[in-house]
Amino acid sequence: MATNERRTREKARRRQEILQAAREVFFEKGFHQATVDDVAAQAEVSKGTIYLYFESKESILAHLLLEGLTLLLAQLNEAYAADQRLTAEERLWRLARTYLDFSQAHPNYFRLMMAFDRGRFREQISAELYEQILQQSIRALDLVTQTVRQGVQAGEFACDDPKMSAGALWATLNGVLVLMANPLRRQMLSVELEPMFEATMALVLRGLRRAAH
Repeated sequence: MATNERRTREKARRRQEILQAAREVFFEKGFHQATVDDVAAQAEVSKGTIYLYFESKESILAHLLLEGLTLLLAQLNEAYAADQRLTAEERLWRLARTYLDFSQAHPNYFRLMMAFDRGRFREQISAELYEQILQQSIRALDLVTQTVRQGVQAGEFACDDPKMSAGALWATLNGVLVLMANPLRRQMLSVELEPMFEATMALVLRGLRRAAH
């Protein structure tokens, strides 16, 4: 029994070492430039050992995505529930600000979240792992949807589909964050991230308020 427990602990330790190595490699090189060979070299194990613990490079990415999504969701939940007296507009600002702060405090996780949309990610990981990522993502979007619905019920906003509006807000903020991460585009616009974020949120909320009148 002691031997089995020791082997289980050793496998768990080795798996975490590989994930740590992958964090360092993916964060430095980016997911698409990094290779499994790079991860193996960083972890000081053979490439074959990597595949004993993870099916593919995409599977490693999936586990790191879950780390980032878990962190983000915890922060969004805290922002959503911080003060039940908030109006829907105030709560949307709080959620959006939390997302912005996460992207700046954890830029490497944010870049991985943006990177996994490309390629054959879904086909390269297990259905169970994909479902976990999907459900975590849905929970985060649901907080925004619930906030828009709160605004509709309170007469602050008017929209036929709160989930669609939440998705539009999410897509818009992602667009701003990706756009402003590029120095050339910031120079083209002659504006920094913070004022662009403020202007974007003001525009979205103005549209929701106008619809309510």
